[in-house]
Amino acid sequence: MASFKKITSDQMNQTQKKIRDNVSSMLDFLNQCLVEPNTELSEVYINEMYSIFANAIEEYGKLVYMKSLTLDSENKYEVNYRHKFRDHTTKYHLALTELPKSINDLFEAGFTKMPMNILNVDLDNEGNPTWIAFDVDVSTLRKCVMDFRDHIN
Repeated sequence: MASFKKITSDQMNQTQKKIRDNVSSMLDFLNQCLVEPNTELSEVYINEMYSIFANAIEEYGKLVYMKSLTLDSENKYEVNYRHKFRDHTTKYHLALTELPKSINDLFEAGFTKMPMNILNVDLDNEGNPTWIAFDVDVSTLRKCVMDFRDHIN
């Protein structure tokens, strides 16, 4: 995998549009799932929605990164593909610098791999399979989705 990729202005515009559309699509889906405040949701559904939300944040971080690039002397953008465009932690931190405070509060302990691993099976201290435990409040998730949607619209 190449560390850097050079792209044209047209490719940059297409990439940013695809990222924006992807983030919007995820947030629209979550908004539809969370539209009824009094609906009882299972923990599995909440975790799935949280995982999609975490992915939307990461994709938004990719957009923040792409917007930060400037044209070089060859009239191209040099994308740090391996260490910025594809790096989960970098994109997450970039996104959280621009997103509303409510979203930062959801991740007050800072970004770990936890948001991306919430649907994964882990091994407990005795070696038994278990779900990765993470406490996600539906009301908080609903507010964060609404705040995120407002931020990008």
